[in-house]
Amino acid sequence: MKGIMANVSSSVEEGVASFEYNPATIRQPLLFGFFRPLNDLKEILLRDFAGQAVLMGELYRQHSVGKPYIAKNYRQALIELEAEAKIVANPPSIKRRKGTFADTVQVKFP
Repeated sequence: MKGIMANVSSSVEEGVASFEYNPATIRQPLLFGFFRPLNDLKEILLRDFAGQAVLMGELYRQHSVGKPYIAKNYRQALIELEAEAKIVANPPSIKRRKGTFADTVQVKFP
């Protein structure tokens, strides 16, 4: 359901949908790009899962409820966190197809 709603949102910042229709945001985008939802998600994940190891699919099921993020956003955030060496993924990115993060990938948070 979130995927369908994301596709019809009036604005998308860093791949994160607004889940609203607001024609004003189309004509007047946010000044200077202050809205950084993907960076926010990365920080939230590091905080909420500190010291834990969890599968991507389970992480999404637990964490996405009540939040505006879809699975694609979680995958992108985790790919970026792994590239920044802020998390450890098993299997690591060199053993996965480029740009992927399957539900079965285990994520270890510091």
